[in-house]
Amino acid sequence: MPPPHPLRRISTGSLSSLARSTDRNTSSASGLDHLTGAMVDLSDEVATLSSNIQQMTALHDALGTFNEAFAGYLYALKMNAFCVEWPQAPNEQSFSRMESLEVQDPVPQPSTSAQPPTPTSAPSRTSSSANNAADMTYATAYSFSEDDPVPPPKAKARPAATGLRKPSGGVPAKKGAGAAAARKKRELEISGIIDTLPLEYRGGEPVERMRMEKVIMKLMEHPEGISLKDMVTPPDLPQAKVNKCLITLVAKKLVQKPIINKVTLYKWVGV
Repeated sequence: MPPPHPLRRISTGSLSSLARSTDRNTSSASGLDHLTGAMVDLSDEVATLSSNIQQMTALHDALGTFNEAFAGYLYALKMNAFCVEWPQAPNEQSFSRMESLEVQDPVPQPSTSAQPPTPTSAPSRTSSSANNAADMTYATAYSFSEDDPVPPPKAKARPAATGLRKPSGGVPAKKGAGAAAARKKRELEISGIIDTLPLEYRGGEPVERMRMEKVIMKLMEHPEGISLKDMVTPPDLPQAKVNKCLITLVAKKLVQKPIINKVTLYKWVGV
């Protein structure tokens, strides 16, 4: 069976044979002078072992430093993915690039054959007066024939005042004014709600504020609840941004998340 370790010049058996050798120094008081050579070799091997252990310790420290640096690099990549946002809106370079990518239509060549001129009718004077009906009271209406003038329309006689006001035709105008006032009131309410949200929506980014206003407007228009899929309208309202706005509103307890027929709906609660 081969030895488990390589043989050295000084081995276990060689020390005994060296002690029994005849050429050893007999005048030694201790009788251990034969161990001098073995101790020198042992000192060299211990020095080599110590040097190797020091190198392994330095390698361990270098690996620890590399692990810390690589962990910091991975953490920086993760934070960059969470914090850095790339703009989705087109800029001036995008428009200039689109102009270069557009394919120009071929210019039609003019034909050599002479075409007869298209007869143009004389402009009707009644068309301009028809567009402005309010000016017809004191204006003279003209027909296509300039020989037969048309007399101006007679003003209708007004009935005597009875003290009762007839319903005027301003009801649609009142309804439109009421809708505009309601919309203005809703915009003021939304502006007050956004002022209570984090700084990101309170003026740090105008785009984020406008996106939050659109999300709140959609929630108010659907009091029975609306799903996330119905609120997404790219490119103005991508799914990631809408989800982020909804998370902020739910955290502020302005929106509830009921689950109806296995579908999560977002219902506006308000302040």
